[in-house]
Amino acid sequence: MIFEIEIKTKKGFVDPQGEHTLSDIASIGIKDVSSAEYIAVYRLDGDINKRQAEFIGKELLSDKITEDFAVKEYKDLKDKKIEKNSIEVWFKHGVTDTVSESVVKAIKDLGIKEDIVVKTGKKYCLNGKNIDDNKLKKIATGLLANTLIQEYLIK
Repeated sequence: MIFEIEIKTKKGFVDPQGEHTLSDIASIGIKDVSSAEYIAVYRLDGDINKRQAEFIGKELLSDKITEDFAVKEYKDLKDKKIEKNSIEVWFKHGVTDTVSESVVKAIKDLGIKEDIVVKTGKKYCLNGKNIDDNKLKKIATGLLANTLIQEYLIK
């Protein structure tokens, strides 16, 4: 089973990554984006169940005071739907992801012994008017993804 755990700032708290991203978008001349939300994403692929994925999200990956987490479950990544006006950035296959290596070790330290492959990503949800695929691609390639080592998904 494949799980994606999304970690985002709770309402009422400042999302510094989102605010920084919004400022950067304006600096490249795109004025149509009125807000940007940053979400850290952890993809877990292995022989674990949803309860274990929720435990990992709650106890390891999120700050209980300032962050919320959500777990999405997929049998196959082909079933995944990308949200409108969002950009996801992931390391390309074969690129070392040191954060994922640390997460795998920490999961073992939590007592979950199943073999799990972890991949880390970033998701940016943008709000505004007239945000089309061309603008999303310009934001992705100009600001958010280093296309030599990262791939991006837009919608």
